[in-house]
Amino acid sequence: MALKIEEWFGYDLSYQSQDGRNARVEEHCRFINGKCEKRFNDGSISGVCSVSVGTEVDPVLICPNRLYGNDYGLLRDVAEIAFGTGHTVIHPNNYLKVDHDGRQVIAFGKKFGKELRLPARGGRGNFFVDWVLARIANNGDLAEFTALEVQSIDTTGTYRHQVKELRDGAESVGSSPSGLNWENVNKRILPQLIYKGNVLQSEPLCSKGLFFVSPSAVYNRIRTRLGNTLGEYPLQPGSISFLWYSLGDVLNGGRELSRQGRFSTLVNQVALAFTAPMNLPPPGSYEIAIKREIERLQGTSS
Repeated sequence: MALKIEEWFGYDLSYQSQDGRNARVEEHCRFINGKCEKRFNDGSISGVCSVSVGTEVDPVLICPNRLYGNDYGLLRDVAEIAFGTGHTVIHPNNYLKVDHDGRQVIAFGKKFGKELRLPARGGRGNFFVDWVLARIANNGDLAEFTALEVQSIDTTGTYRHQVKELRDGAESVGSSPSGLNWENVNKRILPQLIYKGNVLQSEPLCSKGLFFVSPSAVYNRIRTRLGNTLGEYPLQPGSISFLWYSLGDVLNGGRELSRQGRFSTLVNQVALAFTAPMNLPPPGSYEIAIKREIERLQGTSS
């Protein structure tokens, strides 16, 4: 599978400007207004925001910080869906600086105070949620809250050579034999969503459930993995609302980020679909994979 870099340090590769060059020299992320946090395994900064790969029609976001485009617009999207129009998302530092009218929503998360740990259950308290949006009542107390997970997709293989070419001054690079780690959907993303959704279902003030924000490609893979049996439900305790975003045309050097849709279901529906036999691979899938690998080994020995 061929992978091609589309955005580097927040700018489309086709966009050659002083702003783009400065961001690349300073390793600056325009989406969090700070140092780029997308790194290779050795800790060095890669700077890659999105890639085109395989049969995916649109560029795929491989850094979750890329979803914070439009000045953390996804937080405003979730606040409006969960609490209604007219609410304002504020930094925790501004809690004492505003007049509380029931429409202020404090965001706790990345660069907004801190991520909040989920309550410990049976010794399991190591999970954090990426964001908590807390609506504040007129008297300054907590009125209600919702939680938000933000997820992009990791890559397999490496595109380090392409990044080196860009650092050496190339304005465009070819593809690398890398891919996207879709197995993370099964191994990590869905199990954590189910666990966190179940924990939040028992929180009296979390009346709108859990939100999950991802690139469109990740949402499509999740729906493929879960099948077509999920029912759509209104927001409620125990609900999971999926919001998915895609990149569009180049605007101000970067691609436009826009929400493509929303689907709300229940955590127990996701859990049942995840473990349902009807959503397993076809019988004999392992056998086919093993035989294919043996044939490859036989070919290399000739």
